[in-house]
Amino acid sequence: MKQDSSQPADPLLQIHARLREAEALRQAKALDKAQAICADLLKAHPDYVGALQTLGLVHADRREYEAARLNLSRAAMLNPRDCKILTALAGVYLKLKASEMAMRTLEQARRIKPEDANILATLGEIYREEREYELAAKAYEKAHMLDPSLGLIRLGLGHSLIHLGRFAEAAKIFNALVHEGGGGHAAVAALSHLPSQFVEVDLLRAVEEARPAPTQPQDDAKATLAFARATALDNAKRHQEAWRELSAVNARIAVTLTEVLRKDERSHAKLLDLLNTLTRNPRIPRDEAPCQSLFILGPSRSGKTTMEHLAAHLPGLRRGYENPIVENATRRTFQGAGLITRGKLVELPPQLDPVFRQNYLEDLKERAGEARIFTNTHPGRIADAWRLAVAVPGVRFIFVKREPYDLALRIYMKHYRSGNAYAYDLAAIFRYIDWYHAVMDGIAARFPELARIISYEDMIADPRAALATAAQLCGLAVPDCPLPDLGDDRGAAAPYRELMDAALSA
Repeated sequence: MKQDSSQPADPLLQIHARLREAEALRQAKALDKAQAICADLLKAHPDYVGALQTLGLVHADRREYEAARLNLSRAAMLNPRDCKILTALAGVYLKLKASEMAMRTLEQARRIKPEDANILATLGEIYREEREYELAAKAYEKAHMLDPSLGLIRLGLGHSLIHLGRFAEAAKIFNALVHEGGGGHAAVAALSHLPSQFVEVDLLRAVEEARPAPTQPQDDAKATLAFARATALDNAKRHQEAWRELSAVNARIAVTLTEVLRKDERSHAKLLDLLNTLTRNPRIPRDEAPCQSLFILGPSRSGKTTMEHLAAHLPGLRRGYENPIVENATRRTFQGAGLITRGKLVELPPQLDPVFRQNYLEDLKERAGEARIFTNTHPGRIADAWRLAVAVPGVRFIFVKREPYDLALRIYMKHYRSGNAYAYDLAAIFRYIDWYHAVMDGIAARFPELARIISYEDMIADPRAALATAAQLCGLAVPDCPLPDLGDDRGAAAPYRELMDAALSA
């Protein structure tokens, strides 16, 4: 029945139509217009949940996460049983590095709607941020079963599989996304991180055709694609072209990080000076540890993950990847003592070591479960290593060294999500390697019963000997089982040696 045009329009329907218009504009990336409509609606109706939700999403699309949190939190306060609001709020908490709050918020949503693809996908993101890659993969797989059309779920699953070393499965996802034209530059970049034998597409062509997502910062996306292009050229043995691409993109990034690099190098020098003041064989805790913490440390790209993959064959060992136990325990200890928050264990007053130990062991028990040994491969933990040795029982270290030119090249070829200011200047990379090796040597000399040094080259040449070293350190027998193919990246810098030397001398 046709509505009588002479009748006045329903105000509620008019307001709702404006909200739908704002959401359509948001999805079309017309964020200013969407925000203006939401602001008008909220000025007249401050408790309009739909407008608060859309405005929060507008701010999230702009990466204004604190503003997004304020609006979504108010929306959730007014309607605490709306799963879409709770899921969006959890995603914003994750962007703000508040993983625990993200998990708590998402648990509310899951109790209301346990079989929801978006909730499970956000859960996968939280697990991935916490480096719980097995749990992340399971969450993504379940989300994918519920809604196979969501490309972000496939991207998250693929990245989780890469961290788990399941390269063939990850490649299947990313090859398919590139073939379909989905996943944008993120899928292409992910393929460039996989061993070349798993790449089934023309990577160079895929790089040229890739388009960044509209919400992705364009400079960051261009840099990501430049590194992918360099990798594709390297795979094709077009080394001169690969080096030109690498030199150009690294130079652009290095200029923006000059002050950060100087600050980091001053901090590194202080840490090394502090380590050199330690006496030999400092006192270490002899308490019985329910689970040993095995830190497998070395500079980025040195082979830590390869060593962890090999060590996973030891009975009772669970891989922890680059888990944040140390950072979490350090932060909680500072905050619990009423001090300003710091993230470095070396800055913690020694009298708070018992509190740190308790916080650390609680998190370790939760993550490790029934495992006897739990690993951590976060390279930044080298700064905390000596404090860990004297504060926590059952700590062990395997330090991985690699031929410096091979290592420097692989660092120079990687686009890091954050930090690693040294990585974009070749001379700074070599200084960083020298510093890291000096710290490893110093800790190994002062804690000989807790630490072993393994070279990447020796590990590849004789994996069983490397596994035996890890077993002996942890007081375990060497398992009699087939060992995995570890790959072989030795000699990676050989075609670039002259180019690297020329760049260093310049």
